[in-house]
Amino acid sequence: MLLLKGRLNEVHFIDQRMVKKIGVVREEIRPARLEIETWALSVARKSGLNVPQVFDYYRDLGGREVLILERVEGMPFSLGSLKKDAVCMHDVGEQMKLLKNVSCGYGWVDPPSFVGRYKTWKSFIISYTNFYGRRLLENGILESDTLQDLLQLIERCSFYLGQSYLVHRDLKPGNLMKDDSGKIWIIDWENAMLGDPLYDIAIFGVREGHGAPWQNLVCGYGLDLSSPKYLLYEIVCLIGIIDFYAEYKVRYPKGQRQLFRLIRNLQNLL
Repeated sequence: MLLLKGRLNEVHFIDQRMVKKIGVVREEIRPARLEIETWALSVARKSGLNVPQVFDYYRDLGGREVLILERVEGMPFSLGSLKKDAVCMHDVGEQMKLLKNVSCGYGWVDPPSFVGRYKTWKSFIISYTNFYGRRLLENGILESDTLQDLLQLIERCSFYLGQSYLVHRDLKPGNLMKDDSGKIWIIDWENAMLGDPLYDIAIFGVREGHGAPWQNLVCGYGLDLSSPKYLLYEIVCLIGIIDFYAEYKVRYPKGQRQLFRLIRNLQNLL
């Protein structure tokens, strides 16, 4: 039985205990998305997070990735439900901060399909900004001078990390679930990599705003957001989000205005 059909994956019901996640689109940049998720779920589970158990991972006869997961009984959050139950995000932050000093044989930054692509967290930020920023140039959303100014600001910013964290990179209400016992689960880890936990806070802040859910997430993490680096992460995340809307021909003028405002704020800080 098909439970969910997304842009990149399908989720099928197997039985009361298990679901099957199938990668129906293979991307050149991330050819092993579900292998990354398998790795990330293993790390997160060993660290004490509430994440689905992995039962199996393989490629089928068609070369598609297949991930067999524990079925979590619960309802995904919406932003509206999180606003009513904002303290749940404090729990998410407390769980995510357990993911420090992660080392699983893949080295700094790189999960298996990223090997050789990024040497440092800073190189990932530069590459991501340049790649998606140029796509915004092609769509007339961003000007060349603005992108170059932003890349120069990144070069000037310190990205020193005293320890590596496992970063989810897709924190949003739909990837959080609450079961009947009140336990909060964090799902969909296929974007995970080693890096800076401030990035996850920035992703949530850009998408969902800086109201009570975001404030509880920050409090649960216990991280300092006062450095220019946090503002930079919100800019980088927003570039990726605007590109997603542009790819699917959805106008997002609010995001563009927000992007230009954040860039001006960062220029004033550095």
